[in-house]
Amino acid sequence: MIGLARAILAVLLPADVRHCLLAELDAEYSHVLVPSRGPTRAALWYWRQVSGSIGPALAMRCRRIGRIVSDAAQDARFGLRWLGRQRGFTAAAVLTLALGIGANTVIFSIVDRVLLRPLPYRDPSRLVRVWSANPRGIPRNGISPADFFDWREQARGFDGLAAFAAVDATLTSAGDPVQLTGAAVTANLADVLGARALAGRWFLPEETEGSALPVVILSEALWRERFGGAADIIGRTITLDSRPRTIVGVMPRAFDFPSSDERIWLPLPDDWRAQTRGARFLGAVGRLSPGVSIDAGRDSLRAVARRIEDAYPDNRGWSVTMVLLDEAVVGDVRTPLLVLFAAVASILLIACANVAGLMLARGASRSREMAVRAAVGATRSRLLRQQLVESALLSLLGCAAALVLAFWCVGLVRVAPAAARVPFLDRVAIDARVVAAASVISLLAAVMAGLLPAWHASRPRGVEALGSRSRTAANVRVRKVIVFVQIAAATALVAAGLLLFRSLERLTAVPSGFQADRTLLADVSLPTVRYGRFARAPFFDRALERIRAIPGVRAAGAGGPLPLSGQDGLLRFGLAAEGSAPPVGPSDRAYVRWATPGYFAAMGIRMDAGRPFTAGDTADSVPVAIVDEELARRFFGSDSPIGRRVKVSMEQTWRQVIGVVGAVRQTSLDRAAEPHVYIPQAQFANAGLTLVVRSGGDPAALVRDVREAVRSLDPDLPLSNVRSLADLVAGSTASRRLSTTLLSAFAVVAVMLTLVGVYGVVSQIVAQSTRELGIRIALGARAADVVMATLRHAVTIAVAGVAAGSAIAWLAAPALRGMVYGIAPRDPVALAGAAVLLVTAAAAAAYLPARRILRLDVLSALRVE
Repeated sequence: MIGLARAILAVLLPADVRHCLLAELDAEYSHVLVPSRGPTRAALWYWRQVSGSIGPALAMRCRRIGRIVSDAAQDARFGLRWLGRQRGFTAAAVLTLALGIGANTVIFSIVDRVLLRPLPYRDPSRLVRVWSANPRGIPRNGISPADFFDWREQARGFDGLAAFAAVDATLTSAGDPVQLTGAAVTANLADVLGARALAGRWFLPEETEGSALPVVILSEALWRERFGGAADIIGRTITLDSRPRTIVGVMPRAFDFPSSDERIWLPLPDDWRAQTRGARFLGAVGRLSPGVSIDAGRDSLRAVARRIEDAYPDNRGWSVTMVLLDEAVVGDVRTPLLVLFAAVASILLIACANVAGLMLARGASRSREMAVRAAVGATRSRLLRQQLVESALLSLLGCAAALVLAFWCVGLVRVAPAAARVPFLDRVAIDARVVAAASVISLLAAVMAGLLPAWHASRPRGVEALGSRSRTAANVRVRKVIVFVQIAAATALVAAGLLLFRSLERLTAVPSGFQADRTLLADVSLPTVRYGRFARAPFFDRALERIRAIPGVRAAGAGGPLPLSGQDGLLRFGLAAEGSAPPVGPSDRAYVRWATPGYFAAMGIRMDAGRPFTAGDTADSVPVAIVDEELARRFFGSDSPIGRRVKVSMEQTWRQVIGVVGAVRQTSLDRAAEPHVYIPQAQFANAGLTLVVRSGGDPAALVRDVREAVRSLDPDLPLSNVRSLADLVAGSTASRRLSTTLLSAFAVVAVMLTLVGVYGVVSQIVAQSTRELGIRIALGARAADVVMATLRHAVTIAVAGVAAGSAIAWLAAPALRGMVYGIAPRDPVALAGAAVLLVTAAAAAAYLPARRILRLDVLSALRVE
C-alpha cells in the first residue's frame, strides 16, 4: 500500500511538494507496525495526508499550465502583430516555406500512395506474383494453361493459386459501341486476393468448368460511367462481342487487378488446359499458407516444374520465378521515387536555410528590442520561445500555402502521361494522411528555420546591444554558413538534374527502327463469335482498302503488337532455323508479330532485302515469314536468309523467309533490339490488330474518316486507343521524362532560393559595412576594387559550397544508376556544368547588391552611426 501511494504521489504532485510529503511519510512510517497503530489507522492517516495535498498540488499544476498557455497566446499575438508589420519579410518567408513544404507534400503523397500503403487486399504480405522462367534469358514469362493447372493441383504451401489473361471485348449495348479492356480470370481469383464485390458476387466455380458461361463482372468505374450507377445492375444482360452476358457483380474501384486498366472480368475456362504447353500467355498470383516463406513456396512450384519437365521434353528449360505481389506491382519505380523524395528534402533544407537567413537579418535589426526586453526582466528562455513562436507562425502560414500548391500540383501529376505506367499514380490525392504529414513537415521546418536565429537573437548582449554602433559580425558569419549549405545542396540537385536531362536526351535520340512522325494508330478487335478464322483477314483487307482511299493517306496497314506498346511479354517464342544450329543462350528466342500488306510502309520500317507481304500471301499459299536483321544475324550469320525456312515453337509449320526488315526496339528504347519474325495476318488470322495510317499532314485529321471507313463495314465495331505513333514513343519514356522534369524543376527552385540567400548575405554585408567602405574609399581605394573584393568574398563561399555539393553528388551518383541511359552516373560534364552554373549564378546574385558601392556617397557613409 505504501508503494502504491508513493507511485500516486509521483504522478500527481510537483517535486517539491512530493519530497516534503514523502519525508513526513517516512517519519510516520516507523510507527505503522506498532500494534497500537494497525494497518487501518495507517491507511486512514495516509489518505488524509494525500487528500489534503492533492488539491493544492493540482491547483498549482493547473496554474502553471494556464500561465504557459497564456504566455504562448501572448507570444502568438505579439508575433502576428510583428509579422503583420513586416509584410515584405513575411511574404518572402511564407513563399519560400510554401515551395519547400509544398514540394515535400506532393512527393510524399506519391510515395505514400505508391510505396507506403499496403495493397488493397486481405493480408497482402502473403500474396505473390508467379511467372514461368527460362534460364536462357527469360526471367519472367507467361505461363501455359496446362502448366498452371498442374501447379495449382500439385504445389504445396499455398492457400490458392489463380490465373488471369488480358482480353478485349466490344460492348455494343447501353450506348455507342466501345472497346473494353479486361481480364479472363479463374473463379478463385477474388478468394486468393481476399477481395469482395461492391455489388453482387464473384464468379462461381461452375462458371469456368468446361467452357465459360455467359457472365461478366464490371468495374465500378464502368458501372458508373456507362450505366449511371444503376442499383438494379445485377442480373442485367449486356452484349459483349456479339454475345449476351449476364452481369453478376461489380468490383470496387480499389480492386484494380491485374492492372488499373481493367473494365470487365470474364471467366477463364478450364478447357484452356488443352492448349499446347508452348502457349505461354497466362499470369498467376498466389497466396502463401500461414507460416510458409516465399522461398519455400518457390521451391514447391519448382519441384512441380521439374516433374513437368521430365514428363514433357518440349517443356525442358522452363522453371518458376516468384516475388511478393507488392514488389511486382511497384516494379522499378521505387528508386526514382526515393531519389525524388531525397531531392525535395534538400529543397526543404534550402528553404529553411533561406528563412533562417531572413530571420537572422531581421534579428540584427531587433537586437536593440531584445536587449530592452532582457533589461526589463525577460529571461533567455522567454526570448527564445518568442522567436520560435514567430517561426512556427511562419511555418503554419507556409503550410497553408503549400497545401494549396500541392492540390494544384497533384492534379497535374494525376493526368501526366506517366500516370498510366506508374502504379496508383492516377489515384494520388491530398487526404488526411498527407495533411498530417504536411503538418509534421511544417513543424520540422519551424524548428530548422527558427532554432538557430532564435538562439542567436536570445543571447545576452548587455549594454553594447543598446548602442547605435552595435556590430553583428557573428550574424553575418552564421548567414555565410547557411549560404554555404544552400549552395552545396543546390549543386547536388543541379548535377542530378543535368545527369537525368543528358540521359533523357540520349535515350530519345536512340533510333527506334521506325518512323513515328505523322502516323495514326487505332486498335480494332474483331468479335470471334461473328468473325471466324477465315473472315478476319478479308475484313482487314477491305478496311485498309477504304482507308487508303482517304485523301491525305500515304500508306496504311495493320499489325501487332506494336513496338513500345508494352505488349511484348507474352509473344516471345523459341525459333528454329532450317539448316542452322540454334544460337547458344537466350538468342534462340524471337518476338512474333502479325502484319498485313502495307504494314512496314505505314510504320516506316526499312526493307533491307526480299519483298514485303502481298495480297497473294493467303491461307492457301506457301507459309511465309519476314525476319528482321537482328534475327538474320543471329541465326544465319553472313548468309542470306531469303529462301530459308524458320519455325516458331507455337506452331508446327515451317515458314519460308521472303524478306528482311530493319531491327526495331520492341520493349523500350533503352534495351537493344531483339530478333523479330513477322507472320502474315492471312496465314494466322489474329482477331485483334492495330491500324497504322501514315498521312501527309496532321494524323489527327484522319480520325473521323478512318472511323467511318471501319463503321461502313461493321457499325458495331469501334476504334479504341486512338493515338499517334509519336505519342506511343513518348509514352514509352513517360516515367523517365516525369522523373527528369520533376528533378529539374526542384533543381531550378533550389538555385532560385540559393540565389536569394546569396543576395541577402551580400546585401547585409554592404549595409553593415557602409562606414568601413566609406573610410576605405576616402583613403584612396577605388570603388571598383571594393566591389571586386566583395564579389571575391561571395565567390569564395560559392566555390566552397560547390566543392561540397560536388562531393555529395559524386557519392550519391550510384543511386541514379538505374535512372540513366548511355551515360555514367558520375558524369564529369554534369558535375562541371552544375559547378559552373552555381558559381556564375552566385557571382551574379552577389553583384546586384555589391554594385551599390559604386554609388556610395562617402560623406554620408562617414556619418553613418
